[in-house]
Amino acid sequence: MPDGNSPWGPKGSGDKGNGPKTPGKSPWGNEPKTPVGQKPGGNRSSDLDNVIQGFKKRGGPRRPGQRGTIGGGGGGGDFRIGPLGPLGIAVSVAALMLISTSVYTVDQTERALVLRFGDYSRTAEPGLNFKWPNPIETTVKRETEIIQKMVIGGNDASSLMLTGDENIVDIDFTVLWRINNLADYYFEVDDPETAVRAVAESAMREIVGKSELQGIITTDRLAITTAVRDLMQKTLDEYKAGVRVVEVQLQKADAPDQGGVVAAFRDVVDAAQERETVINRATAQQNTIVPVARGEAAQILQDAEAYRDRVIAEAKGEAERFNQVYEEYRKAPEVTRQRLYLETIEEVYGPAEKIILDGDGSGVVPYLPLDQLGNRARQQAGN
Repeated sequence: MPDGNSPWGPKGSGDKGNGPKTPGKSPWGNEPKTPVGQKPGGNRSSDLDNVIQGFKKRGGPRRPGQRGTIGGGGGGGDFRIGPLGPLGIAVSVAALMLISTSVYTVDQTERALVLRFGDYSRTAEPGLNFKWPNPIETTVKRETEIIQKMVIGGNDASSLMLTGDENIVDIDFTVLWRINNLADYYFEVDDPETAVRAVAESAMREIVGKSELQGIITTDRLAITTAVRDLMQKTLDEYKAGVRVVEVQLQKADAPDQGGVVAAFRDVVDAAQERETVINRATAQQNTIVPVARGEAAQILQDAEAYRDRVIAEAKGEAERFNQVYEEYRKAPEVTRQRLYLETIEEVYGPAEKIILDGDGSGVVPYLPLDQLGNRARQQAGN
């Protein structure tokens, strides 16, 4: 017979501890009445009692709301299990994991692609966003507001390009670009950065191939970078690369160092600068001389016009005077002839020196300075 030290617990005991047994406390319901002279519970098998007691101590099946222990004995070291049991805990953990994968944030400089079973669904804007949990929907984030820098050229062969006048130029340039359509950037091109580099180099070679070396080195740098940027943007838009070219900066544009080409082109540049200096000096001299010559020419023209007008006016006056004299002559010919004679004599002898002689010329009359008397009279009248 197993005793109280059996691994199944004390014999016939339904309670914890070693106190006296209480009738009616059996897990099988109310116990039958005990006959006189017989111990309570003596009609049950001791093995069955041991099994029941061991099952209760090991935390067997419990009613809802009942708490049990894992391990033997009724002492400390209990591991409590929630009311839903291990399955409920697993379900709760899975739910928390699903909820944590359904909420995500997008930074201000980013955009996020939401993929549903790997296919494009939508583009998420900055802020707090929601989606179906993994693996139903996943996200891909990229920085779309950050301008990226790409340097092309240097010491490799990509920096040597052929110009339109069949010369070689060594060019280093920088491309500034950013993502403007994340869906196209992610799906349409396998390697967008490699595509941007290839398009930039191709566009620069095409524009340089249409330009002359001297213009590339000196005055056409801005026009070349603008043309390269526009051509790059057009090509990338055709590829649907989702990239916007912000700026193209020409860092270096020189002739190659081999064969003294650099020194020759420096001489060409110096000659061009000297030519510009001479042209500027000539222009300054032209701006000084030409206005003076134009002023003198205008003055000569004005003097000629004034002389013409004066001569014409005098001629008209003389003609008018002649007509008037003629009219007077028709009216009184003798008087007019005498007046004309006197006026002519006055005009001829007025400024001449005069000597008066007598009638037969035998003697000289004392000199009478009539001209001086006339000049003195005019001077006194003028004062």
